[in-house]
Amino acid sequence: MLKRIFASAPGKLVLSGEYAVLAGAPALALAVDRRVACTLTPQASGDWRIVSHGFAQRQTLTKAAAYAAPPATTAGIIRQALAEAAAPAHLHVVVDSSPCYHQGIKLGVGSSAAVVVVLATAAARLGGGTIAFPALMAIHRQLQGGGSGLDVAAAAAGGLIRFQQARRVPARLPAGLHLAFVFAGASSRTAELVARFDAWRANGEPPALSRLLEAANAMADCATDCTITADAFAAALSEYAAVLRDFDRAAGIGVFGPAHLLAWEQAANCGVVYKPCGAGGGDMGLALATDPARLAAFRQALAGTQLTWMDMEM
Repeated sequence: MLKRIFASAPGKLVLSGEYAVLAGAPALALAVDRRVACTLTPQASGDWRIVSHGFAQRQTLTKAAAYAAPPATTAGIIRQALAEAAAPAHLHVVVDSSPCYHQGIKLGVGSSAAVVVVLATAAARLGGGTIAFPALMAIHRQLQGGGSGLDVAAAAAGGLIRFQQARRVPARLPAGLHLAFVFAGASSRTAELVARFDAWRANGEPPALSRLLEAANAMADCATDCTITADAFAAALSEYAAVLRDFDRAAGIGVFGPAHLLAWEQAANCGVVYKPCGAGGGDMGLALATDPARLAAFRQALAGTQLTWMDMEM
């Protein structure tokens, strides 16, 4: 009997450690309920058919052509996880990353990493095996041309993780914290922002980066300290966000784009901690408070702006 394999994985947001993780410091990544799903279905006849929702990719190709496809394609990811001898000659592939978009705009929640995780995991299972986390990271790095592996770690693990130099461990948020998620209204070009960061630090470790590394370590420690209170965690994230903004000013990267600056100002007026997530510029931001009424006031303050309050949870 032909078997159908289904897999899904969550997107992620960076709670702390963006850019710092590229310099060896720990990052905290939070999986969110915008999931990527895929189904692999062997067929009795026909070529490989690949259909993607969310990003445009529809292909019909022979098995031989699929195994000759570049690594940075759906067929290429499957090929790296599935031995050719075990691959069916006729295969229907459906990948759905549409929950990671808003009105056709990419949210920046690590959808490409989640695509790698679901495709490679499903393909390995189709062949009767499994795929290890280092192999998932290697596939994604080939797809992206580098990276820390944080996105893949979050998609593969779920929940909140502390990630540092390819090692992931579970982390936690203290009880009493309330989170909200805001979309800046435009996608970021992560590669361009990271290139600015790399150029800025090319000749050593500027003081603003040293301070960011210290703040990232402090935040990671908060998420692995079972005695930390919600108020203390919120205060630590507020300090981290301020250091991140100083870092952005010094480096000239553009993490705090106009939409994030507006959200930062409105959050401060409402007693809410706010920060961009990941590369910044556009994409997602995260708001945190110990009093849900403050988040409600912050949401009201954003009404009529380019910022969109997202229905999203850890």
